Amino acid sequence: MMDRKEAIRYGIPLLLATVLVTVVIIFGLASQNPDGFEWSLFDFAGVTEPTGGFEGIWAFLGNSTIVDVMTGIIGIVSILFLGYAFFWLTSRRTK
Repeated sequence: MMDRKEAIRYGIPLLLATVLVTVVIIFGLASQNPDGFEWSLFDFAGVTEPTGGFEGIWAFLGNSTIVDVMTGIIGIVSILFLGYAFFWLTSRRTK
């Protein structure tokens, strides 16, 4: 079993790598350019892009790049915190 110092020494780089990979994947998925399947649906099949009725819980802040970045950071940090709290609560030893 690792002690606390080893867990921090290995955990921080792992956490940073996870955040980096998550950000790269999310920014790749958030492209405004449709992929080949979407393009063929829009151009050849005449399918229109769906519009949603829910604009999100941060819609009152407006639509700008800084709002997108800040809400993304808030979402990533909150998920990481919830994951850490879950694993901390479930891995505590009973004495």
